[in-house]
Amino acid sequence: MTTIVKNTILRILFISVIVLGSFELLYTFGYQGEPMTQLGFLSRTLGSLGFIAFGIIMLGKITKK
Repeated sequence: MTTIVKNTILRILFISVIVLGSFELLYTFGYQGEPMTQLGFLSRTLGSLGFIAFGIIMLGKITKK
């Protein structure tokens, strides 16, 4: 597999991680079900932000190569 194809696949992967993390974060703030505990809300929010940050950092490392 060539480097260009490999980098393109990795870019698509990390962009999808960023998009899914963003959707999860929006879902957490728009949640209308039974009330969440503070720990549940905090873990979902920080987990989503962690996925988004990971995707951005890894995408930045791939584009710099």
